[in-house]
Amino acid sequence: MPDRDPSRIPYRRRQPAPVPRRRAAAPPGRPPRPDNHDWYAMRRRRRRRRMGRGLLWAVILILLAAATLAVLWPTLHPADDPARTAPQPAAATAAPEDTRPVVAIDPGHGGVDRGSEGPGFGEYEMTWRTANALADLLEADGRLRPCLTMTETESQDPDSPRIMPSERARRAAEAGAALLLSIHGNSDPVYGASGYECYAIPVGRDHHDESLRFAQLVAAKFGALGQRLRGADGVKYIFYDQDDNKYERDAADTDVYTDPTFGVLEYAECPAILSEQCFLTNSADVDLLGDEDGCQLAARQYYEAICQWFGLEPAV
Repeated sequence: MPDRDPSRIPYRRRQPAPVPRRRAAAPPGRPPRPDNHDWYAMRRRRRRRRMGRGLLWAVILILLAAATLAVLWPTLHPADDPARTAPQPAAATAAPEDTRPVVAIDPGHGGVDRGSEGPGFGEYEMTWRTANALADLLEADGRLRPCLTMTETESQDPDSPRIMPSERARRAAEAGAALLLSIHGNSDPVYGASGYECYAIPVGRDHHDESLRFAQLVAAKFGALGQRLRGADGVKYIFYDQDDNKYERDAADTDVYTDPTFGVLEYAECPAILSEQCFLTNSADVDLLGDEDGCQLAARQYYEAICQWFGLEPAV
């Protein structure tokens, strides 16, 4: 490298040392501005405070998320819920369904409707005793399930309102009745009539054939007791004309009549008969089938006829 000619080296005057800049004095009432060292320290303190607040909010959010998850976890994962996974008591065994055929028993009259008057008792009392005796026989048999269309209060309380025949038929239908027997007592204003008769669902209507068969079975049972069978073997049809006058036809009459029959038969949804058990105005009839023992005897005839209708042998 060639030597530089000292004569060509520019002369540099020695520069004076820089004088530190002075900041203007702060206005009265305002704190002085920090120097550079204090300003950087302040920035670091601010950064640390921001980081501290950020960490605090992060911790708070984490805690809130954990609490929310703890609440929702059993719903999102029911299998992990101890209350759900704990052993549960065994469910009670359901009672087996009663599949026995239902026999609806209708104690005629009752409440304010007392029916005919017998010697010292009313028709409603005789029909209630007979109906309950029949229900007891069916229960003892066990193959058929009896169902009364009235409660004891509705039947025996003289202040209880009358249960209309259509309502009795509806109750039988709601119970799922396969057969309906309405028990009544007969009467005669001159006290000379006696014997047994029953009414079937008329020709040309639903359940007529099975109703007629049941009526014939019941009438035969009462005839075997020595009761005189009124009409054609004790079985009849009854109707009400447009003036509400009753008229009867023997079971031998196969003509179709459109006039309404007894309400309990008119509204029945199964084979049904209305039985006039005996004449309450005839002392011989009452002695045989109307008093306490007579109600038991009548119930027995109904029971045996019902068994025959279902193709069963009496079991009690």
